Amino acid sequence: MGTILLILPFSTVQPGCLHPVDALFTAASATCVTGLIVVDTGTAFTPVGKTVILLLIQLGGLGIMTMSTFFLVLLGKRPTIHDRLILLNTMGNARVRSWKSLLKTVVLTTLLLESCGAAILAWRFHHGYGLVPGKALAYGVFHSISAFCNAGFALFPDSLMGFGSDPWITGTIAVLILIGGIGFLVLFNLIQYRFWRRDRTRRGRIHLHSKLAVLMSLILLLGMFFPLIVGEWNHALKGMEAGEKVERAFFQAVTPRTAGFNTIDVDRLSPTNLWITMFMMFVGASPCGTGGGIKTVTFVILLASVIALVTQRKNVVIFKRTVPNKTVLEALSISVLAFLLVFAGSVLLFCVEDPAISVGSPGGYFGEILFETVSAFGTVGLSTGITPHLSYLGKLIIATVIFMGRVGPLAIALAIGRASPPPLAQVKYPEDLVVVG
Repeated sequence: MGTILLILPFSTVQPGCLHPVDALFTAASATCVTGLIVVDTGTAFTPVGKTVILLLIQLGGLGIMTMSTFFLVLLGKRPTIHDRLILLNTMGNARVRSWKSLLKTVVLTTLLLESCGAAILAWRFHHGYGLVPGKALAYGVFHSISAFCNAGFALFPDSLMGFGSDPWITGTIAVLILIGGIGFLVLFNLIQYRFWRRDRTRRGRIHLHSKLAVLMSLILLLGMFFPLIVGEWNHALKGMEAGEKVERAFFQAVTPRTAGFNTIDVDRLSPTNLWITMFMMFVGASPCGTGGGIKTVTFVILLASVIALVTQRKNVVIFKRTVPNKTVLEALSISVLAFLLVFAGSVLLFCVEDPAISVGSPGGYFGEILFETVSAFGTVGLSTGITPHLSYLGKLIIATVIFMGRVGPLAIALAIGRASPPPLAQVKYPEDLVVVG
C-alpha cells in the first residue's frame, strides 16, 4: 500500500513518478521503522507523500497486530481469541487481565508521549528557528513520531546535524528514542512500581526482564558514549566547544540503538567507532519496543549462558532467577540467524555492487557495505552515505534485510518450519558424543 501511494504523482515534488524500487525501499524503511533513504524525505516528497511515510512509521512502530486490533475495536468488532493471545504475546505481558485495557494503554500512552514531544519540538522550531506555526507544528509532529518509533526519518537533508548544539531538540528526541526503544513492558512495569511505599507487598516489584533491559541499555549507552568522546574529540568533533562535543557524543550514543538520527557525520567516524556502532546496531533495542536488532535481553542471556558454561552451572541464573532453557535456546537461535542474515546480505551486496560507490569513509568499501547491512538488519537507518548510490538490485537486497530484521529471523524460521507437517509422534533418539570448541 505504501509503495503504491508513494509511486503516485501527488506524492513527489518532481514531475512524474518515483521509481517503483525507490518507492518500495522507502515504504519498507518507513514501515519497518528503519530510516535508510534513497531520496531526501524533506525535499523529494510533497506533504501528501510525507503524510504517507509518517503513517507507515506510526503503524510500524506500534505494530501491525496492535493497530489492526485497535481498528477492530473502533469498528465495534470483536477480535478472536487467537488475535488476543497474539497481541498479549507481542507486548510481552502475559499477566494482563484484559487485552482491551492493554491495547488502550499502549495506544494512549504512545499518543500522549508523541504529543508531548511534538509540542516541545514545535515550540522550539517556531521560537528558536523562526518557522511559521503551521510548519513548526508539522515538523514537530513528524520528528516526534519518527523519534518515538525509532524510525530515524528527518525532514532535513543532514538529519539533525544543524541542531547538534540545541539541547531542546536533541534532548527531546533522545528521550523519545530511549522511551520507545526500552519497550512497553518495561515502561508499564516501572510506572506501576510504587517505590514510595514501605510495604513491599503493596509496592510491587521490578521484573527480571525490566532489570535486564534497563541495565543493558545503560551499559550500551555508556559503552558508545565514552569511545565517541575519546576517539572523536579531535577528529569528527574537532573545532567544537567542549559542551557541544559532549552533547553531540551523547546523542550519537543514543541513536545507534535503532534510531538512525545523527548529529555527527557517520562517514567521518574512526574505524574503531564504526565497528562499535555496528555492534550497537546489531544488539539494538529492548524486546517489545519500537526498535530492532537481536535485542538487549537476548544479548544478556547469551552472556549469562557463557558464564554458566564456564562456571559449570546446569542452569542460566541472572539476579538469583533461573532463565528457562527454552528462552536460552531462543536467544541463541535469534543471534545465529541474525548473524547469518547479515552475512548473507553483505555477501549479496558485494556481488552486485561496484566498489566505485564507496564514499571514502575510514572504514573503506568493505566497512561501508557491512555497516549498511547491519544498519538495515537492526532497522537503524545510519549510513556512511552509500544508500542513494546502491543499484536497484542492491536496494532490493537491503529492503529484504530490513523486512526480515523487523519481522525477526526467528519468527521467519518458525513460520517456514511450521509449514511442513509435524511428525506423528514425538521420538527421542539415542544420544551420541559430538566434540565442539
